[in-house]
Amino acid sequence: MIEVKSELRSALIVARAKACADAPQAGDALVAHISALPDGVQNAVIASYIPFKTEMDPRPMMRALAAQGAKLCLPRTPPKGGEGAGLTFHLCDPDDPSLFEKSAWGVMEPKAHLPLVRPDIVLVPLLGFDRAGHRLGQGQGHYDRTLQALRAAGPVLAIGVAFAAQEVEQIPFEAHDQRLDWIITPIEAYPIATQSGIE
Repeated sequence: MIEVKSELRSALIVARAKACADAPQAGDALVAHISALPDGVQNAVIASYIPFKTEMDPRPMMRALAAQGAKLCLPRTPPKGGEGAGLTFHLCDPDDPSLFEKSAWGVMEPKAHLPLVRPDIVLVPLLGFDRAGHRLGQGQGHYDRTLQALRAAGPVLAIGVAFAAQEVEQIPFEAHDQRLDWIITPIEAYPIATQSGIE
């Protein structure tokens, strides 16, 4: 399974890089699909991310949701050597660079002193996804561990954010892999399954 995922991951890195190069402003198109998301997103605590390398940029959508009343938070990764830990989420303006620092992984993340919060919705970056809601990430397992912990404590909606070109027929998955509830791309937004959500 590890080898299969590794080979697919390599192919999807190339596919995502091409999609990003072809449409560097594709994140703007996500805004048009906010109305398709479940009721309640406008008043939710929403976790997003600062795009790393060729990840889809969710910030235009975050700005639009914040304008409608949503509270925004961003993740901090555990330090290297902290394997087994999940992400923590901190209230943060994604457009204020003074609030960020670079993690051990090279990702921009909120500073540790910013207030901790539990998100209602998590926008999840990825390398690949399928229509069953399975996701392939970078391989560190941060989002799988985090979503598992959040779901054990209560409802949370996981929305995969991607270019349409990142879709594949089937993502190999294991028992610990956490499925997505929704997918949003510049082309469409659609639910996967009724696993969790906001009433």
